[in-house]
Amino acid sequence: MYFFNLKALLLDLKHNNVTEWESALYVVIPVVIMAGYSLYSPHLDGLESLADNVIFLINFIILFLVNGGNNGKNFLM
Repeated sequence: MYFFNLKALLLDLKHNNVTEWESALYVVIPVVIMAGYSLYSPHLDGLESLADNVIFLINFIILFLVNGGNNGKNFLM
């Protein structure tokens, strides 16, 4: 993960060295963080938000697998 070294990420993107799994993690990690936040937010219904996030993650995993998993091409691009 390139959270703190964006120059390395830029170079790897230019040279096509970022795997599909690494690309998928850039979506999954923020969704998991938002799911945790939605459980404790006083303005949101925790159970409904949790269900929405679980459905999103299941669909995201299915799409990732249909694309060929880590051997797929251009999953997020």
